[in-house]
Amino acid sequence: MQRIREVVYLARIIHCHPARTKYGYHIYTDLDFWDTRKILRDIASVRRNFSNDPPGDIFPTQVVANNINRATIKVIEKRLKKAVPSPPRHVIVHAMLFDGFFEFDPTTYYPSHWSRSRMMRFTYQRLPLEQSALCSPYKTIRISWTKEGKIRIERVQRKEKYDPIIRTKKDVIRYRFGPSCF
Repeated sequence: MQRIREVVYLARIIHCHPARTKYGYHIYTDLDFWDTRKILRDIASVRRNFSNDPPGDIFPTQVVANNINRATIKVIEKRLKKAVPSPPRHVIVHAMLFDGFFEFDPTTYYPSHWSRSRMMRFTYQRLPLEQSALCSPYKTIRISWTKEGKIRIERVQRKEKYDPIIRTKKDVIRYRFGPSCF
């Protein structure tokens, strides 16, 4: 008996109307800007979406290219559709600055078959922890589950000041400059 493997496409893609763009290929995706840049590398140009049509908080990234062939388009869309989206980093930082916490329903982003611990680990790894809005020498974050089944990220006071230990060249590069934009 053959076992049928179900392929789950997670990230959403919206094609821009040709009359509204100057590029030969223009799409919007719900993946975060930094994740999309890492996935696509040198295939196409990845830009932020600051517009309201589609809204930048839901579709924070746009992928554009000129003079692109169909094979490359298939590669781009295949890579993006296989990626797992997470809440956009700028939305998290905005909520942390103005509300002090950020809550979201993990079922809108993550596959339903994931365990709670995997969702928590994935959420933690995608957070922009180098941003002072989330982590500083005096404050850090705490991730927890709410009674409604949402993941809550909130800032908490550290017990003592945290000074990073720099041992490698990679650490020097990471801590050379202060936090930049998200």
